[in-house]
Amino acid sequence: MPTPLTTLCRTATTFTPDKGLDEDALAAYLSRLSDVGLGFYMGSGGSGEGHALSLEELERVYRVGVSVASGRVQANANLPEQHTVANTVMHAEVAVKAGVDVINIYPPTAWHGYKATDAELDAYYDEVLAQVRHPVAIAPNPVIGYTPSAPLVAGICARHSQVVAVNLAGLNDSYYVALKDALQRDVEVYVPLRASAHTLAAGATGLLGAEANIIPQTFRRYLDAYTAGDAAELTRSYAELLRFGDYTRQFQTASPRWIKMSMTLLGLPGAAGGVRDPYRDAPADELERFAAGFRQLDVREVQEGLAAAGR
Repeated sequence: MPTPLTTLCRTATTFTPDKGLDEDALAAYLSRLSDVGLGFYMGSGGSGEGHALSLEELERVYRVGVSVASGRVQANANLPEQHTVANTVMHAEVAVKAGVDVINIYPPTAWHGYKATDAELDAYYDEVLAQVRHPVAIAPNPVIGYTPSAPLVAGICARHSQVVAVNLAGLNDSYYVALKDALQRDVEVYVPLRASAHTLAAGATGLLGAEANIIPQTFRRYLDAYTAGDAAELTRSYAELLRFGDYTRQFQTASPRWIKMSMTLLGLPGAAGGVRDPYRDAPADELERFAAGFRQLDVREVQEGLAAAGR
C-alpha cells in the first residue's frame, strides 16, 4: 500500500508564561500534527523562533518531537540558519544526538550584505556534508537572500548521498520542474501548497506549510481528497487553505506573530506563553484586529476550533 501523502510543517515552539520552554505543551501541540499523519520540522529560525533558543533548548525540542512522532511521522530538525560551516555543523550535531529523522540545512545567511556565489554555496555544502553524515534535506529558500539555480541544487544532491530531500518553500512550480529535470537520482521533493495539484501529479513527495501549525486537519483533508480523486473535497479544502494563508499573510512580517495569535484564539497548547524576545506578544488592539477577520474565515477547522474554545 503506498505511503499516504504528507505535509511537513515548520512548527512553532511553545513557551511558559515566563518564557521558559514548555515541553508538555510542545508534546501536545505536536501531537495535533502526528495524529493526522503530518510530519514536522522543529526549531526553525522562522516559525520555531530557533534563533532565540539555546543549543540545550534545541536539543530538548528535538527530543520531545522524536518522542511524539514515535516512528509514525517524520520528526525533523530545521536548523536555524547559520553564517559559517562551523556553526552549522555544531547545530547539526545537536540534532543528530537527539535522534531526529532528517536535518534541514539552509545556505549561509545573507548578513551585512553578504550573498553567496555559486562557488561559495558549493563549498559550503561540501564542507558541511563532509562532517554531517546524517540524512539531510537542503532548502534553496529565497528568504536567505540567495536562490541557487536548480542545476546547482541537483549537483549537491548528486555529490552527497546523505541528501534525501529538497524543500522548495517559497519557490514556484517552474523551479520544481527545473529541479526534477536536473536531478540525477531520486530524492524526496516537498513543495508549497499553491499549484500542488500539478506538482503532486508530477511526482512531488508532499507539501510544506507553516499553516499546518493551526489547521493540520485541513491539510489532511486536502491530501486525502487528492489521493482519492475526490474533486469536490479537493476544491473545498484547497480554497480553505488559500483563504487561511491569504488572511494570515497580512500579519506575516514574521510567522511567529500570526501563529501565536491564532493559538491564543483557538486555545491551543502553549498559547499562554506567546512569543520570545526579540518578538513581543501582540497588544490587545492588534490581537482584536487579527481576531475580527479570523472569526470570519470560511474555514471549517477554524470555525470548529473557535467554537470549541468558546470564542
